[in-house]
Amino acid sequence: MASAIISDTLLLKSPTTTEHDRKALEDLCQIAGIDKNEYGIEMLKAGTDLDDFTEEQLINIDSKVFEKEDTKFEIAQVNTVSIEDVLKREEALKAVINQAIEEKGLSLFVFAITDILNSNSEIIALGERTDVVKVAFGKELENDKAFLEGVVSRKKQLLPNIDKNI
Repeated sequence: MASAIISDTLLLKSPTTTEHDRKALEDLCQIAGIDKNEYGIEMLKAGTDLDDFTEEQLINIDSKVFEKEDTKFEIAQVNTVSIEDVLKREEALKAVINQAIEEKGLSLFVFAITDILNSNSEIIALGERTDVVKVAFGKELENDKAFLEGVVSRKKQLLPNIDKNI
């Protein structure tokens, strides 16, 4: 149960974390005799090894398609402890994202690479509506990317900002 809370809340750093999560995790760690931070960091690191995933698998690990008015867009996310390691595959990722845009008829695809230890994300945004990203986050895309400090949640941070600016 402690592992589930740690995973779901990114070790209590996600904006989706509730007071119930905090209390339950404290109680569970005390019962199990584990250090929340030490155990949590090791667990999160172990769960973010992406080396064996293809680029297509990476963009589909945690991905959802949304539609607003005449705009169809997708937001995908992977959790990692090294954004740089994922970006070593940037060109191949962009190729599969562009393929997904074409196949699904998307206007925008946002792929968030989330550093779960430092609570930041680097996004790759492609499609004809990348202008939405500038307005949504106040960031210019550089080579189709933008660094979003403090952004870790698709549901609470990425989607609302993108959705209200479509």
